[in-house]
Amino acid sequence: MTVGVGALGVDSVPVLEAATTAFGLDEETTIFFAGLASATLGTVVAWTAYRGYARNDSRPMLFLAIGVAFLTIVPFVLAYAVDQIMAVTDAIVLLVVTACHLVGLVAIVRSFRRPDSP
Repeated sequence: MTVGVGALGVDSVPVLEAATTAFGLDEETTIFFAGLASATLGTVVAWTAYRGYARNDSRPMLFLAIGVAFLTIVPFVLAYAVDQIMAVTDAIVLLVVTACHLVGLVAIVRSFRRPDSP
C-alpha cells in the first residue's frame, strides 16, 4: 500500500513500505502498531480531559474526552474486535470506524458550546 501526497504536488511516498522496512515487520503488524500508538496517545488525551471534567465539573471537558475516545480508542478496539470475532467484510469494519469518527466529532463540536447555553 502506498500513501500518496499527490494533492500537494509531491510524488507518492511509500510510507507503509518504508515503515515496514525500517521496523522489519509485515504490513499488517505495522498497521496494528500504528493504530495501537494512536489509541494509546488518544487514551492519554481522553483521560486528561476527563480528569479536567472531574476536577472542575466542566461538561465541555467531558464531551472533549468522549470525542477523543471515539476518534482514537473506540475505532481501534472495535475494528480489531469486529474483524476477529465476526466474519464481516472490510466495508462493515469501515462503516463501524466511520460511525465512531462521526460520534467523536459530534461530541467535540458539542464541547465547543458555552457551558451556560442549553
